[in-house]
Amino acid sequence: MLKPLKDRKVADAVVDYIITKIASGELKVGEQLPPQSELAAELGVSRTAVREAMRSLSLMGMLRIDQGRGTFVNQTVPGLFIEPLAYVLSMDHIMLLEIVEARAIIEAKTAYLCALRATDKEISALEVLTRDMMSKIEDLDSFNELDLDFHVQVARGSHNSVLVAVIEAMQGPLSQQLGEVQRLPGAARRAVEYHRRVVKGLHDRDPEAATKAMKEHLDDVRRAVLQNIAKSECHSDYRL
Repeated sequence: MLKPLKDRKVADAVVDYIITKIASGELKVGEQLPPQSELAAELGVSRTAVREAMRSLSLMGMLRIDQGRGTFVNQTVPGLFIEPLAYVLSMDHIMLLEIVEARAIIEAKTAYLCALRATDKEISALEVLTRDMMSKIEDLDSFNELDLDFHVQVARGSHNSVLVAVIEAMQGPLSQQLGEVQRLPGAARRAVEYHRRVVKGLHDRDPEAATKAMKEHLDDVRRAVLQNIAKSECHSDYRL
């Protein structure tokens, strides 16, 4: 119910509610929303407020209203989230460490959702990717491509198009710098071991285990980044 939000315009509260549902993956791209009367009853608001919210979200490009058919989550939603993110990631003042920290928060959730939603075929593909990484451990350029692909595939296994777009947006800024991090002694082998643990959690359909393994993996990446920063001649200029 949206009654605690009395100090805000009710239609704006409905807009926020629907955006949150889309961002979390509860409402997926292409999915039809409930009828306005049903949504109004669910949220405890007027149909007028819901109608205004739908109109606003349609103007924002997040919803598509098909007369006679209903209201749907627009196919362009991921881009609406990602364009501002891509701009931020391109700014000189964004440090690698900040992206790694954000990635740890986001990817813990993608691993959790992947364990719940991924198909057996998607999990098998991640197992193959992990084996391929081990076979390329002496070829770090190929290794790093597989590493980045692993994280994108976990996101795709979450079946949340917004999370996939966020992870893909991070890959460009990360690729070169994480390639340097993987050259630190033992870093590549540790990455493979963490990936194996993530995949085991996915295979066992254990979201807590998959989340724990992913979090520990990215905590290890963060420590490696800090180690690499410490080796640089000018700490404050270590930027993407």
